[in-house]
Amino acid sequence: MEEQIDILNPDGSPTGYSCGRTEVHAKGLWHRTVHIWAFDGKGRVLFQLRSHLKENNPNLLDTSCAGHISAGDGSQNAAIRELGEELGLTKKKEDLEYLFESTHESVLNGGTYFDNEYYDVYKITLADEEAAHLVPQPGEVDDFVWMTVGEFLELHGAHPERFVSHPKDYNWLASIAKL
Repeated sequence: MEEQIDILNPDGSPTGYSCGRTEVHAKGLWHRTVHIWAFDGKGRVLFQLRSHLKENNPNLLDTSCAGHISAGDGSQNAAIRELGEELGLTKKKEDLEYLFESTHESVLNGGTYFDNEYYDVYKITLADEEAAHLVPQPGEVDDFVWMTVGEFLELHGAHPERFVSHPKDYNWLASIAKL
């Protein structure tokens, strides 16, 4: 059975119903997701290279980890689940540092896929052993790329087409580079 996702009104309030992921994106229904940014002990940030098999944004660099919040679930639980699925990590809610909530609207695949989401952004710091032994989820993640925030800003500035568009996340990364 397809993953069920709680539907939101455009203002972010719950509608009281859920539906399958396919319908969510075919109709452009508002829903909730999570983004998790992983850092290592050297201050580098992890980007995942989206699988070449992905329906949307294949072969692009993306947040360390992200995913939909299943119907009836919360963002912390979804973040922990996604860290396990996409990176092979076992983490606890206490390991997550909540950063901010944001929204994103996009139309992909020639206008056949609508992504209207409210998302919670978290930061997590990985131990050296964890950072060295990440396990990409087949069909979701092809590879991992570690870079400093400065390296990211330089690469993204020169080649934004190599990244999934997350301007609010990237503005946050730019803000921590100034600290």
